[in-house]
Amino acid sequence: MTTGMFITDFDGVVCDSVTECFLVTYNARGKLRNSSFERVREIETLPVEQRQEFRRLRVYLKGAEDFIPLLMSMEQGIDVKDQESFDRFKESLQAELPEFLAAFYAERDFLLQHEKELWLSLNPLFDKVGTAFQERESFENLRVLTTKRQIDACEIFKFQGIDFPEEYILYVKAADKPQRLSELLATYKATCEKSIYVEDQVDFLVASQKQNIASFLTDWGYVSPEQRERAAQNGIPMISQDRYCELLSRF
Repeated sequence: MTTGMFITDFDGVVCDSVTECFLVTYNARGKLRNSSFERVREIETLPVEQRQEFRRLRVYLKGAEDFIPLLMSMEQGIDVKDQESFDRFKESLQAELPEFLAAFYAERDFLLQHEKELWLSLNPLFDKVGTAFQERESFENLRVLTTKRQIDACEIFKFQGIDFPEEYILYVKAADKPQRLSELLATYKATCEKSIYVEDQVDFLVASQKQNIASFLTDWGYVSPEQRERAAQNGIPMISQDRYCELLSRF
């Protein structure tokens, strides 16, 4: 199909979904505690301090199963200071993760079905990246590799006036992302050395770099100081939105 591909993550790179995720997580946690819990629909009614702390901790999440553990760490006053401390807390909840994931998606689906305009409004695109997508005429050499469900990302693109092909949005579990990236390039016979992968999770980039894919960590979105340091240690460049758009324009 092509000699190279531009592959990008979605949440934290294209879309700033943290506000929507906080509202969904808050309601999912409430429903798990009490089935008669009354859903919150106005994010502004929730404490600013909670919203800010949720955004700060978002950098340690890799998939949707992490959101309720994140909120629980806030509730319990757990000192989450790095990836290891969050992963350790999440591991203590391992048996409950399937239930947490189901509750999270049940609440997201409720918003999609009953408050779709609200849900969409809580998923803005990052300014310059969003504009670059809106101005593109073709997405043939571009793929989105994300832990977000395909239909969710597709709805957000449509709301933003972006006719992004649904089949170009590839959903994958966090643990499978490096393998799926490799399979994606092989499927389209894309050359690794001529392809680009952009993420806000450095662990995935360390893996992709070993495949000789030009790998970049965003300097916006959900990136912790710890991830920045690890990127530097592994020779992974950080890029701005301007640089992202310039690289995207080559494909």
